[in-house]
Amino acid sequence: MVVSSLIATVAYQAAISPPGGVLQADETVDDEGNPLEHPRKAGTAVMAYKQGIEYGQFMIFNTLAFLASLSIILLLVSGLPMKKRRWMWIQMIIMWIAITAQVLTYFISLRHMSPDSASGVLHDVTQTSVLAWLGLMGVVFIGNVVRMNLWILRKYGVVKEKK
Repeated sequence: MVVSSLIATVAYQAAISPPGGVLQADETVDDEGNPLEHPRKAGTAVMAYKQGIEYGQFMIFNTLAFLASLSIILLLVSGLPMKKRRWMWIQMIIMWIAITAQVLTYFISLRHMSPDSASGVLHDVTQTSVLAWLGLMGVVFIGNVVRMNLWILRKYGVVKEKK
């Protein structure tokens, strides 16, 4: 519950204060005084105008982290019988989604806020970090698949319980 609340808080804050900030005033003309084809309104994300695709990815992953963490909170306070293995696995998968989405949001923010002069180092750090994260997620996933299969095999008597 604490981790879900923290992820929801971070995701909410990132949504209302995206990387690069928000426009403080309406913009109807460019730096040379020419009218903008698409005027910009105060309160909209700067990143949306400068890097539209990355902003879309940022908002998708941020929203995914926010909704997944709120889903965990809702499941925990709903009063459903959470002692069942299936419920615990569902919650665990939702937490994986929330944490992974938060990690991806972090890397998108990091890339957006770093200067071009740091792009080489940033690329290496990001690539190594993402590969390490995927490796860790793979190990945890495989471990849980093995554990689930053993549980199923024990349930149907194929494998005997440990004594």
